[in-house]
Formats: sequence, structure tokens, C-alpha cells
Amino acid sequence: METYDEISFDTDLDDDDDETDQTRDCILPRLSFDAKLIAHRSNRLNQTFGQISVPFQSSAEIQAHDDILVPIRCKSSYNHAGRRRMYEKSCQMLDSTIDGQLRSLLAYDNIAVVNRSLSFNDIRAFSTAIEANLEGLTLSSVGLTSRSIDMLCQGLPKCVHLNLLDLSWNKINKQSFEILADTINHLPLLIYLSLSNCGIRDSYGRPIGEICRHKRLMDINLTGNEFEEMACIFIGNALTDNTSLKDLNISWNFIRSYATIALLRGFETNRTLTNFDISWSNLGYDGSVALRRVLIANTGYGVL
Repeated sequence: METYDEISFDTDLDDDDDETDQTRDCILPRLSFDAKLIAHRSNRLNQTFGQISVPFQSSAEIQAHDDILVPIRCKSSYNHAGRRRMYEKSCQMLDSTIDGQLRSLLAYDNIAVVNRSLSFNDIRAFSTAIEANLEGLTLSSVGLTSRSIDMLCQGLPKCVHLNLLDLSWNKINKQSFEILADTINHLPLLIYLSLSNCGIRDSYGRPIGEICRHKRLMDINLTGNEFEEMACIFIGNALTDNTSLKDLNISWNFIRSYATIALLRGFETNRTLTNFDISWSNLGYDGSVALRRVLIANTGYGVL
């Protein structure tokens, strides 16, 4: 009678220890939801239907890709139809809804969006689609975040003919403001700039001075922020070298006593500024004395 021996019993399903270790080494990591979504988008946009293998991307790489413009593979002609197609393509890649207003505005050289909320993907797709034809851009009170501003700053350098930029009523932190100031200084034809009521603090001082040194800007609106002594020092120093600025509005800031003196020292040597608004800034006695000194030294102001 044949006896059952567990040790001698063997089938094809049994593997040696070496083979088991080798199999474990070949196990591929499970794809995350983000990786599956990237593969789905690629197959849908390229119409490959799974024929092209999409490399595995970690969550860190996916997050890094959210900091750049949408990588459009196809080249579109620089006309309003091409810009619309690029915007639609960007929205498809981001799996976001196409905004009808933004899509229609891309046909014009001057774009203005006021008092509505734009998401990060809206700004990302819009920044990807804008081109050199853009001459005026107003995004006032649209809820720009630090990430949205960083994305917008990547698209603005393409707009070499931009002469008007209005980002008023959007809260801007220090890091985003530094990036924005650097972008503004590389726009060669910019004439008008409005950053009113953006929560720009006194600690942002140096980038504020860099903006006021712009060689082409003629009109700057910085009303309703939080400027104090440090910001005024940088603005005053910039105005001693500026030969293009004609209108400067820094009303409704915290310009008091020594801040006023530091600011107005720059106006004593400036000969191009004709309109200067420092209303509702609580100048105080020291500020009033400094202002009187400026008026005596420079009589070229049209409006003060």
C-alpha cells in the first residue's frame, strides 16, 4: 500500500526557494491612481488606446509637473484659432472644463476679466495659450493664488508686445511678488501697471523698488497696500534714477513720518513725474514738512 509522504509529494506549482526570490524581485509596483490617470490621458489624446507604454511617475514627479505650463506637443499657428485650439488642448490634458469666456477672449489683443473666480487649471491653460499678440491683460479680483501667479509669470514672457497689466485686488505673497517683479522687468514695452489692493507688505521692499526702476513704465498704481518705511526707501531710491515714470499712485498706504521723508527725497531729483498721489496716508507733521520742501524744489507736478 502506497503511503502519503508530504515531503516527496511534488507538483508543477511548487517552486524552489531561489525561483521564489527571483519572482519576488520581478514584482512591479502597483500603479497609483495618478499614474493610471496619466496613462489614460496620454492614450486618449494620442489615440493610442494602450499601445504606447506610459512610464511610471511618482507622486513627487506629478506634483513637479504642476509647476510648469501644459506641454503641448503640436505647434499651433499664431492666430486666434490657433490660440483657441491650444487652450482647448490644454484643458483636455488637465481634465478641466473649457471656460467659454476665456476661450472667446483669446481672439483679442486686449483681455479683461474682472470680479470672477478662476481656478489654478484655468490660469494654467490660459497662460499656455496666450501669445505675442497680447497687448493688454486685466485679471482684477479673480482670486489669483501664489501657484496661479507663478504659472502666469511663465506665460507672460511670451507677450513681448504687452503694454498694460492689471492684477489688482488679488492677494500676493512675498515669494510670488518677487517672481512677478522679475517678470515685469523683462517686459520691454510695458507702460501701465496696476497692483492696487494686493496686500503688498512693507517687507516686500526691494522688489517694489525694482518695479519702480522699470525703463518703460509710465503709470504705476500701488494704492491700497501696506507700504511703510522700508518700501518708501526703495521707491525713493528708484525715483532718483527713473526717467520714464509720469504717474505714481501710492495712496491709502501707511506712509508716516520718516517713511514720507525717505520717499520724498527721491522726488527732489526726479524731473519726469507729473502726477503723484499720496492721499489718505497720514503724513503727519514731518511728512508735511518734507512735502512742502519737495513742492518748492520741484514745481513740475501737474496733480499732487
